[in-house]
Amino acid sequence: MKAKRLWKKMRMGVLAAGVSAALLVPAPPVAEANILVDVITGAIGATTAYHTYLDGILNMGNDPVVQKKLFDKDAAERGADESEENRALIDGVMNQLIERGEYAMAADSLPFRWNINADDSFNASCTAADFVSINRGLITALHGDRDELAGVLAHEMIHGLHQHIAYDVAKQAAIQYGTSAIAGGGLPGLLADIVTNYNAAKNITAPSEKDADESGFWLMVSAGFNPGGFPAMIYKMPDSHAESIINPDDHPETSNRLKRGLKWMNDYSFGHVEAKDEAVFIDGNPFLTMAANEEYSAKERACLVAGGIAKGFHDHALVSAWHFTKQPDGSVDFLNDGDAYRHLKSAVREAGAGLGERLEALVTAAYSKDRETGNREKYLEKEQERREDIEKQQEKAKKNKKQNIDSYAEKSLTYNALGLPDLAVHEADRLLACNPDDSAKAWAHAERGSAFYQLDRYDDAVAELDLSLSLAPNEARTYLYRGYTFHAIGDYDAALADSQKAEKLAPGTFAANLRLQGMAYEAKGEDDLAVQAYRAYLEKNPKGDIPEKYADALMGE
Repeated sequence: MKAKRLWKKMRMGVLAAGVSAALLVPAPPVAEANILVDVITGAIGATTAYHTYLDGILNMGNDPVVQKKLFDKDAAERGADESEENRALIDGVMNQLIERGEYAMAADSLPFRWNINADDSFNASCTAADFVSINRGLITALHGDRDELAGVLAHEMIHGLHQHIAYDVAKQAAIQYGTSAIAGGGLPGLLADIVTNYNAAKNITAPSEKDADESGFWLMVSAGFNPGGFPAMIYKMPDSHAESIINPDDHPETSNRLKRGLKWMNDYSFGHVEAKDEAVFIDGNPFLTMAANEEYSAKERACLVAGGIAKGFHDHALVSAWHFTKQPDGSVDFLNDGDAYRHLKSAVREAGAGLGERLEALVTAAYSKDRETGNREKYLEKEQERREDIEKQQEKAKKNKKQNIDSYAEKSLTYNALGLPDLAVHEADRLLACNPDDSAKAWAHAERGSAFYQLDRYDDAVAELDLSLSLAPNEARTYLYRGYTFHAIGDYDAALADSQKAEKLAPGTFAANLRLQGMAYEAKGEDDLAVQAYRAYLEKNPKGDIPEKYADALMGE
């Protein structure tokens, strides 16, 4: 099978499957991916299989059209949750992770899109194209808790950011080749399949899941969420399935995920705070034992209260920054009213007099202990190492090289064409961060202008398009973009002038240019010229959209 045909077959199969990584249950594409692995590894060697799959899925994962198809496929097959409250909740959590979190995006990756589907099971997944599908059942099970949801969504984001799916499937292809060779040498086919599946589950998928848990934890806390949210969420997660060598679990055991999450929370507090079952401890001293309520188990509440204390320690270098203050009613207030502290503050209020004073005493003693042990500096040094590693990855995506620049340029154009202007701006900004030459800068500003036009930010659009034309004065499409913007703000003569300039620079290239002329002449009351322009437009684009009165007139000709 020739490489081009082989790649086409692989692309169709992977796109149909949507290759993804999930929080709890692996997604269906595995079986279909394995069929493709059989095809590819029957024809080529393990190394070639690995690189063919890796390059192919990375390319698909960098394609906004693929991302849109996966988004549409998810909504069509699993339904879309209609709750505006759920949408606002998930949008808020995702945007906080994206805007405030510390992470690096590879140059060949996409900005995230997400959908809440109508599936009532506890799960979420991320595809190779950075589309996150969130089950409605996840939101219900977590009672809409932002910090617990952040633990899930940060995990899924890491699958995308670290490109786990592409690398895992590529490794699976190489393993399949190896076991196929073993089977050819006498190992029974069923046994070869068992070896392949077990190896893939334990040595490929499981490590990626562990990375998504750990890196996801540090992503969510860097974005300002309660560090107790991740272990609290684990308490609500269904337990991992009973496994065997024939049916291996490719996710870490739930008990181990919980243990690791509690340790990360303790590290985040510089070793001061622990949640042990229902109880919260500060430097080994009992602080509070929680009781369950309608929405949270006692163990969940302990995690979220401990997480609030951990965040207080982490974010404030001095005990004075906690602002412990005696209130007129005898209670003690502290910190601020940030969302991450709500469980801690609620628990202190519920406990009544005395607990606020105990918290102040334990926290004050902990800061004194820091000075003796140096724990704060030790943990912050590790945190700085993580941050520096992220910064190194970020710099790779900003390198002034053709591959990066071409990728961002194409994606900004495509997102605008798909009617996703915010994402077009995102990619245009990534292009500008590469400090490209004037031609590429002009492209970026033109796409920013086109995006702002779609967002009805017409003054910003004109400013961007003017800047683009100052850098590349002979770019026809930029005149076309600006012509549409001038039309939107009512400057029809300027719209026509830009349309004529675009036509002179690129004769007959843009059917949309004829539509712009029709719109401008129509607005000026010059119907004969409008009819001529719309007629020429429909000749180039028979399915084009024009005003009904002109469509009727042209139909009668």
